[in-house]
Amino acid sequence: MIFKNDEGKRNSIWKIVMSVSTVLIVIIAAFFIIKLFTANPLEGTWHSTDNGLTMTVNGDGTAEFEWQEEEGGPVKTDVKYKIDKEEKVFNLYTDESTGEGTDADSEEVERLRSTLDTSYDYSIEQEELTLTDREYGEQLVFEKQ
Repeated sequence: MIFKNDEGKRNSIWKIVMSVSTVLIVIIAAFFIIKLFTANPLEGTWHSTDNGLTMTVNGDGTAEFEWQEEEGGPVKTDVKYKIDKEEKVFNLYTDESTGEGTDADSEEVERLRSTLDTSYDYSIEQEELTLTDREYGEQLVFEKQ
């Protein structure tokens, strides 16, 4: 059927097909290996049942914290972060621009932002994230949502 019994042409077509498929497999494998080692392990939404705090880590270097105030509804604040995957360090910090669009005038928000503005060692086991304050050793435990 293919080139009517011409063995030479069938061989050359077979070699081309095998070469193209091999190159595609190598490219796809390289993509997944690079993605595996460069992905942010903390990206996603994490919820702490201890204090009702929800942390959403975005890929653009910002994290959003949300919790319920006792007398009101949900309160949100944004902070920036840096992550060192080799040392497993998660640095949270605030600046003037991170409060825009949040409830930044609240005293509770400012207290939480100053509390979070520190470095944490992080550990992920299954679906549980543990942030350990590098200075005082306090721990925050979150579950992946």
